[in-house]
Amino acid sequence: MLSRRPSLARFLCWALLSVCGAWGLLPQAWAGSADEDWASMVAMDAGPQILSRTADEARAAAVMHLDKQELALRGFLGQHAEDRHAFEARLRLARLLQIRGDVQGNLKAVEEGRLLLEQLAVGASPEQRTEVDFAKLTLCMRTMRGSTPESRERLLEMTRLFQKTHPSDRRIAATLAEVATLFGLKPKTMRALLMESERLTSDPQLRGRVADDLKRLDLLGHPVALSFTTLDGKPFDVVSYRGKVVWVLFFARWSQPSLDALDTLKNSLAAFPPDSVRVVALSLDVKTEALLAFLKEKAVNWPVGCDAKGWESPLIRSFGINSLPTAWLLDKQGVLRSLNVLESTQSQTRQLLEGR
Repeated sequence: MLSRRPSLARFLCWALLSVCGAWGLLPQAWAGSADEDWASMVAMDAGPQILSRTADEARAAAVMHLDKQELALRGFLGQHAEDRHAFEARLRLARLLQIRGDVQGNLKAVEEGRLLLEQLAVGASPEQRTEVDFAKLTLCMRTMRGSTPESRERLLEMTRLFQKTHPSDRRIAATLAEVATLFGLKPKTMRALLMESERLTSDPQLRGRVADDLKRLDLLGHPVALSFTTLDGKPFDVVSYRGKVVWVLFFARWSQPSLDALDTLKNSLAAFPPDSVRVVALSLDVKTEALLAFLKEKAVNWPVGCDAKGWESPLIRSFGINSLPTAWLLDKQGVLRSLNVLESTQSQTRQLLEGR
């Protein structure tokens, strides 16, 4: 897993931006009345209104905004400690500290957020206790360092405990669907969680997401029909790769996790005999010229397809792809064997190469 700890130069850039943002925030955050200050606080939920050109700029803008929110929350609590919004302000601060700590690799901030949640639980009303418990659950999700069997089971256990303690909470269905995505290597568990989520929700957006996830599960154990025209205008059919283990990557140039996945697969190829593993990629970009330049820069010579239709691509929709990156593993007969080759890439691949 790539480190999220920023370089010293990037950290200093964030620090400078944060100071500038903090000075600009003071008059707005402490306008006077608690209601006015709270309205300013809620307005910040819209996020940083900055058009970033690079991943580093986006991270810097996000951290700057988190710093501004933290300053505003601490200022609100300092001025309005007994206000009716004080509990929510403390809860927001706890969550913010966890997010900021995770982004910056700041364990001190994560621990401060955890302790604040423990303090909020003392004397909380039933409604407030629900929010504290959910914040603890999301903290567990956020601080998972890689998806291991142990961490997945622990998260599922916490989810079930929250569900048992707060059975009518509106977020249970979405949480089950989110946890299900971590069980791609245990299809039966993943399917059971998705089916339960579908039963519990009437939200059309969540039901659509679950339908996509189930569509991908239904493809497991079957040959994948995958053909397209590559970016250089050549026809490609995955049938031509029979006898090879194949990785299929769904990615986009604008998605930093996708770029990390692309590098992971590219670097992992060196662990296997030449020509034993092939890579195919499908991009959700809508600007093919920029994509071509990027792939040339990355020295990617795999077959790459892109119809410039993004999420509305018929091929992408036919596979139920709803998150990036997604990476599949096909065996030598073209059968889909894993919905997540990014986890234990070498181990999963080696098993298929050895015929296991």
